[in-house]
Amino acid sequence: MRSFKVLMALTAASLLVVGCGGKKRIEGSEVPAQPQTNEQVQAQTAAPAKAEASSKYTVVKGDTLWAISGKSSAYGDPFQWPLIFKANRDQIQDPDLIYPKQEFSVRKGVPQAEVDKARKSASDTPKFVPHTKPRETLPVDYF
Repeated sequence: MRSFKVLMALTAASLLVVGCGGKKRIEGSEVPAQPQTNEQVQAQTAAPAKAEASSKYTVVKGDTLWAISGKSSAYGDPFQWPLIFKANRDQIQDPDLIYPKQEFSVRKGVPQAEVDKARKSASDTPKFVPHTKPRETLPVDYF
């Protein structure tokens, strides 16, 4: 009985290695299937995770990146606001100037190194000085 189980396990393993049939059809001809590399398998499994790795936030009057980042639905830490700035650079010229109805992406699962850099950048940012036009040069390199 034990040797039967071992034989079945080896058969199943060999089918996984070879694949179902080992061939695929391309434009009417049969071509041997190409084995996938580890990178290809990781990219396929990581792609759905990236699609789910962010949420959306719509700016309302009075919002700041600091306040948005501090919300539990975002990061729960206002010092991570540079992550929102970086993820939405196409919409934000100056992190002090955001506008109602803008829709920002809030990335989830950000690597710890990026979180640490964002927190340091937020700490290094000078005190807010009111202005209505985007600054040409930002006080800190957030990227």
